[in-house]
Amino acid sequence: MVFDEAQHWPELFRRLRGAIDARRKQNGRFVLLGSIAPSLMRDVSESRAGRMAALELTPFYLGEVDHLDRLWRCGGFPDGGVLGGDAYPVWQENYVRAMAERDLPMWGLPAKSMVTQRLFRMIAAEQGAILNLSKLGQSLGLSHHTVNAYLDHLEGAFLIRRLPPFEANLRKRLVRAPRLYWRDSGLLHALLRFPPGEDLLAQPWVGASWEGFVIEQILSARAARGESSDAHFFAAMTVTRPTS
Repeated sequence: MVFDEAQHWPELFRRLRGAIDARRKQNGRFVLLGSIAPSLMRDVSESRAGRMAALELTPFYLGEVDHLDRLWRCGGFPDGGVLGGDAYPVWQENYVRAMAERDLPMWGLPAKSMVTQRLFRMIAAEQGAILNLSKLGQSLGLSHHTVNAYLDHLEGAFLIRRLPPFEANLRKRLVRAPRLYWRDSGLLHALLRFPPGEDLLAQPWVGASWEGFVIEQILSARAARGESSDAHFFAAMTVTRPTS
């Protein structure tokens, strides 16, 4: 049985618990589809612990489509992206507006929609850069703790990725600043006001866009093969020499 938009039916999880426990050895009887809302995952963790597996479905990636240029330019979402490139950037603009005005507040983000949309554009401008919470907070008139909490919501909604630096010392890895990326290149380009038909390679931010695109293609391909990934970036190391 397939249940779509399961996040709208919290009572479903409690009812499924008895059905699953009655036939624990028979797997794969129920498929639950829906947005990865915090409320959904809370119901899952409370009612389905040890009884289910959660799978992340990414937008289309290069292993599933043949149009590399369109995939990079318009992103992996089917309607407004790689399968419907003519809808770019209107589809992407409507998508991020709906996320800021409806979905993210419904999932617990306390920010006003205008603040969220400004944060979206600031993250796009900082694509691939080392995360500076104080800089983002000053631009938004918020504390760096508040900005960090907002980023937690965006990352939980699979909009952005914080890529930590690689450190052999786990404690250093946890405290050093990550790089910040929009996960879908089409959303990134729409937020950067990149018009359709323009030369993508002529844009000053093209390197950061390509970097984020390649990261998502690699991780999406590995996830599709069932391979787990613990991705990091190599931080540059400064070496000082003593003067004579």
